[in-house]
Amino acid sequence: MNSKNTLFAVFTSIVIIYIIGLFPEVGIDSAKYAGVSRYIIDSGDWLHMHIYGKPYLQKPPFMFWLNAISFQIFGMSMFAFKLPTLLFTFASIFALFKFTKLYYSKNTGIIAAVMYASSQMLFLYHNDLHTDALMTANVVIGVSFIAYYLSTKQLWQFILGFVFIGFAVSTKGPIGLAVAAFAVGGHLLISKNWKQIFSPIWLLAIPILSLVLFPTLKGLYDQFGWEGIKFFFWTNNAGRIAGSHGMNKDYAFYLHTLIYIYLPWSAYAFITFYNHIRSIVKNKKAMFNRNEFYTYSALLIFGSILSVSGQKAPHYLYPVIPFLTVIVADFINTSIVKNASGILKAFSIGRYIMLGLSLIVVLLAVTFVFGTSNLLIWLVLLIGIVVIVYVLVKSDDVLTKLIIPLVISSLMLNFVLNYHFMPKAFSYHGAIRACNMYDELANDDELLLTYKYKQFETFFYAKKVSERAMDIDNLEKYKRKSNFWIITNQEGKSEVDSVYQDRISRTEIFKHKKISQMDGKFLNPRTRENSLKNIYLIKVE
Repeated sequence: MNSKNTLFAVFTSIVIIYIIGLFPEVGIDSAKYAGVSRYIIDSGDWLHMHIYGKPYLQKPPFMFWLNAISFQIFGMSMFAFKLPTLLFTFASIFALFKFTKLYYSKNTGIIAAVMYASSQMLFLYHNDLHTDALMTANVVIGVSFIAYYLSTKQLWQFILGFVFIGFAVSTKGPIGLAVAAFAVGGHLLISKNWKQIFSPIWLLAIPILSLVLFPTLKGLYDQFGWEGIKFFFWTNNAGRIAGSHGMNKDYAFYLHTLIYIYLPWSAYAFITFYNHIRSIVKNKKAMFNRNEFYTYSALLIFGSILSVSGQKAPHYLYPVIPFLTVIVADFINTSIVKNASGILKAFSIGRYIMLGLSLIVVLLAVTFVFGTSNLLIWLVLLIGIVVIVYVLVKSDDVLTKLIIPLVISSLMLNFVLNYHFMPKAFSYHGAIRACNMYDELANDDELLLTYKYKQFETFFYAKKVSERAMDIDNLEKYKRKSNFWIITNQEGKSEVDSVYQDRISRTEIFKHKKISQMDGKFLNPRTRENSLKNIYLIKVE
């Protein structure tokens, strides 16, 4: 696995799959982020974020700034929207390699980088883009710089470390600083590095973070006053922990979420958990016999907070993944070096389970859910299966046999998802199709209005950002206008019909499924039609 040709082939293939994932459409939160980014370009206002004409508070602006810069360079497109976060993630993969190499070995660093880059969470949330991806990338880069500073005492590394941590905070709020603090602070405390803990150098972090955060805080204060500052520093994250948006008392949520979100490495992670717990039970001092404590501190502290918080979602787990990956990579490498036959046998079994699970999902996607006769898809899958079998049968290197087949299975799965499954699924996203037809049929001066449809696609995909009518009284205020279009759902259509009656000159119907709510009915071609609702594009003369 350490040969340059193998590593080049692995990372080139990973990059290609990520690039394919830059083109599929997005919905829900991702579409909202695209809409906020578009507003910057349309308005020229880089300081004050807006969505559907109203001030936007929910997320800090760093991702939106990057997207807007990308829009200026490449034009308004999915590629331009997703590219900046992907570039930061590529930098974080290299940073994770450097961090792991610093405390373990080059070989362990390579394993960690390959596993992290090919994990399902990264593929998933660079397609359906979330702020957690960019925040995590900046945390990894920042913590890596701080770790190197603590090793070399080079001031520029300290400064860059907190610049990137500031970027993390400017992406999703103080949680970015908290994860970095859990990692760095936990490492220093557990290793009893009192001299470094009480070093005045940490005071320098205050002006660095202040400079990085100033534009974010200035924009929030201008729009929302001190309530905006309070929301940024406290209300938002504290509210999620307290469950102000809904309570989820499943304390094992992230353990079973890890099974699919960390494919194809989840079996390896659970084997590592089991063996670490067993070693601590046998020897309590074993938990302190580590090369570093950044990874353990971030994983245990942040993971515990996530588990007891009231609001839970798979993407909240994102910041844990790089730190978990270092731990698993080290355990794999150590087990191989020590020739721990029992553990290696468990890894081998786990490999076959993950291979089987991944291949079943891939085959279901291309034969049952969205059957295809596309020769390119089948050729890629055939090549992947042949390489997997060849490595398992012909390779004498234990590490290669443990890692490469699972990497290939991940590439196969995400090639199918990015190239085939997601485009097919989004063909059922009625609001995007309605925006496409509006772009085709509407004159440039014809307004687009949304009514009873609360998602955000119409703020990005439509050539003219839609306005939103919130209720029937608001809808009636548009009676004075002529020649405009309305996107609405079944409930809204009846009210639009009653308000505008004989002024309606065209009605287009689009089958719709909210992609984040794909269920068995939708995935089964026989029952798919029954799972779909209608979205309407209506022209009012």
